Amino acid sequence: MRVTLTSLVALVALVALVALGGAGTPEPGRVSQLVTDFGLRLFRAALGPRGDTNVVFAPYGATSVLVALQVATAGRGRRQLEEATGFSIDGSEVSAELRGLRRALRGPGHVLAVAEGLFVARGVALSPGFVARLLRALGPRSVARVDFGRGEGARSLLNAWARERTQGLVAGLVPPGALGPRTRLVLASAQFFRGGWGTPFAPGATRGRPFRRPDGTDVTVPMMARADRFSCGDFETPEGVPYTVVEVPYAGGEVALLLAAPLERDVPIVTLTRLLDARSVTHWVTNLSPAPRVLVLPRFSLDTSWDLRGPLKSLGVLDLFDPEAADFSPLSGEEHLVLGQVLQKVRMEVTENGTEVASASAAVVYSRMAPLEILLDRPFLFLIRHRPTGTVLFVGQVTEP
Repeated sequence: MRVTLTSLVALVALVALVALGGAGTPEPGRVSQLVTDFGLRLFRAALGPRGDTNVVFAPYGATSVLVALQVATAGRGRRQLEEATGFSIDGSEVSAELRGLRRALRGPGHVLAVAEGLFVARGVALSPGFVARLLRALGPRSVARVDFGRGEGARSLLNAWARERTQGLVAGLVPPGALGPRTRLVLASAQFFRGGWGTPFAPGATRGRPFRRPDGTDVTVPMMARADRFSCGDFETPEGVPYTVVEVPYAGGEVALLLAAPLERDVPIVTLTRLLDARSVTHWVTNLSPAPRVLVLPRFSLDTSWDLRGPLKSLGVLDLFDPEAADFSPLSGEEHLVLGQVLQKVRMEVTENGTEVASASAAVVYSRMAPLEILLDRPFLFLIRHRPTGTVLFVGQVTEP
């Protein structure tokens, strides 16, 4: 069978290692599955309104700020957050595994940088021990006091922090008007990944080929091509729709790109998107076999901004956004606070040499009175996966390169 990859879907996720709330400390593989599961569920919830569009998402970035929120919240909102994510950070073993995963994600042949920040309004009295608990549970992060009353000045500061930690790829994480005098706290996370292909695509093999759009029309786009032995396999959805999965390793072999597409050109990509969970990914990678194939992949770049309030509410995280129900007493007992926005911005580029992708995420907490503002010439999925832990690093969807 000749496999070509011509439409690119980007689901992007760097995923944290955490434990299942109320169920003790799972084994490391189980923990990675739990975190991957949440990241993919959040992606599916966020993708819903966007339909057949090009998008890229960073599950780990979103997960890391939500994990930090567990330290800052209490009561029913904290329980909703734990139930939605499927894990709790309580327990020294869990904290050790979180820090261990960050170390494991760095390896030969690729560059992966992870940074977290805590930005607190000047004058806000934090609950005793809050910063110490946060650092103990989740590891090092930058901590700074910010004059959010400066508005655009504070926004420039946070955007500069994100831009610096993503090698300049992510600009404008915080939109105009998102910060102001009632902003009390911003929890931020930034990730940057650069991976060269284990075997690069020859630039001379790149040429224009037709790509099938979701509406059934074709468009000519630059397609990279490479003949090699790839781990690949054919599968069927529960409804009997056949599809193909291919794995393309990055240099060093620890990180790989997974690509999945229906075998028939006119099958909508949502047919595969709704299958995305940790169990499906594990089923794919354990049933791939090496075979000679010609891989044809579009050269592409993606830039996506997300507002995750709606997706989180659809997963049951409600009270933290409710001014009457939110409980941020572990953060500060002197003021009533509410979660206002959960933002993410991701940029990704795939070329003959490899992949470069970066994301920045932020959870903004306000004073309660604050206003809340294989022949794949068709759409397909891809996931970048850390093989030793099974952690999905990036996942996405491309419907038109």
